[in-house]
Amino acid sequence: MKNGKQQKDLVRTKVISSYEAEKQFGIPRRTIVNKSKNIHNKSFGRPTELSTEEEAHIADVVNLSAEFGCPLTLLDLRIVVYNYILKSGRDYLFKGKMPGERWARAFIQRHNFSQRATQNTTRSRSAKTVEEINEFYKNLETSLKDVPASNILNFDETNLSDDPGHKKCIFKRGTKHPERIINASKSVVSIMFSGTADGKCLPAYIVYKTDHLWSSWCENGPKNARYNRTKSGWFDMMCFDDWFKTIVLPWANSRDGVKLVIGDNLASHLSVETIQLCQNHNIRFAFLPKNATHLTQPLDVAFFGPMKRLWREILTNYKATYSTARTINKCHFPQLLQELMTKIDMTKETNIRKGFEGSGIFPFNPSRVTLKIPTLQEENTRKFDVSLLEFLQRNRLNL
Repeated sequence: MKNGKQQKDLVRTKVISSYEAEKQFGIPRRTIVNKSKNIHNKSFGRPTELSTEEEAHIADVVNLSAEFGCPLTLLDLRIVVYNYILKSGRDYLFKGKMPGERWARAFIQRHNFSQRATQNTTRSRSAKTVEEINEFYKNLETSLKDVPASNILNFDETNLSDDPGHKKCIFKRGTKHPERIINASKSVVSIMFSGTADGKCLPAYIVYKTDHLWSSWCENGPKNARYNRTKSGWFDMMCFDDWFKTIVLPWANSRDGVKLVIGDNLASHLSVETIQLCQNHNIRFAFLPKNATHLTQPLDVAFFGPMKRLWREILTNYKATYSTARTINKCHFPQLLQELMTKIDMTKETNIRKGFEGSGIFPFNPSRVTLKIPTLQEENTRKFDVSLLEFLQRNRLNL
C-alpha cells in the first residue's frame, strides 16, 4: 500500500480520480481531496503556544545547556520559556504565568528529551579547554613516534569497595521505606591495573590498608599478582617503586625498542630510582593532564566501568554467603579478585583497546577527546542569546 504522500500525488496529477483512490485505499474521498489541495494539514491535537521554530530554538538551548554541564531541570525549562515570552513582549501566552509542569513534560516528550539522574563532576574537571588538551596530544605525538601498540602501557590505581551498591527489589506497591538488609562498610582495597594498547593486561598489584601483611591474604588470587600494604591503603612511593620493578620491568624487558608508560602525574608515583630505571631500560614516561583523566585515561574510559559492575555482582553474592560478616575478610579477597578477573577475561582485551581508542591515544586521534569539550562556536552565537552562552561558559570555567 502506498503512503499518504503518494496517494495525494496520484490524485493531484490525475493519475487516478478521488473516487478510485477512496475505493483502492479505503480512505474517505473528502480527506484525499483535502490533502491533495493542502487543506487541513495541521498536526492533530491542540496547537502549541509557541511556534514550531520557537520550540526548536528552545530545544537547542536545552541541548546546549546540557553540553556545557548545566543541564536544565523542569523548573529551569519553565523559567527559560517564561523569560523568553516576556522578552518578546507576549506575556499573554500561558495566561501571563509561567508555563506549567504539564506543558514542560509535554515539551520534552515532543522533542525526544528524557529526564535522567546526573553524575556530578568538579569544576576543575569541566574547566579543561581544547587548547590544554591539544597541547597534551602535541607532546604525546612526539613520545608515540615509532612505538608499537604492544609497547604502550597505561597504568591507573583504583579501588574495589565493600559496598555492593543499590539493587531494584520487589515490594508491595506503596511501600514507604523499601530497605534491604545487607552489611556494607566504607573499606576499600587499592589495586594498580595496567594494560597495553594491543589489549594485554599485566598482573594486578594489590595494596591493603593495614600495618602488617599476612600470607593468607595473598593466596589463591590472580596469577602473578603482587601484594603490599600501607597505613593509608593507597599507593606511596615505596609501593610504586616495587610495582614498577616487579610488574613493569619484566614486561619492558620482554619487548624490543622504545616503551612508553602513560599515567597520572602524581608526585608519590615517581622516585629518582624509578627515573634511572626508565633511562636504563629505554622507557619513556608520559603524564596525563591534570583533571582530565576521565577523558584521556584509557583504563578510565572503557575498562574500570564494566569491571566494577561485575565486582558489585560478585560482592552481592559474597554478602549473601557470609551474611554476618561486616566487611570482606582479607583471606577471601584474593579469591574474589580471581573470580573477577576470570569474569572479565573474555572482554578485558577488547575493553582495554577501546579505552586507548576512546582516549585518542592509539590509534592517535586527539579529536576523540576534543570533540567532547563544548566550545563557543560562531554558529552558536548566531542561534542563541550571547548572554546565555557567556553564562554557560562562566559556569563551566568558574570565572
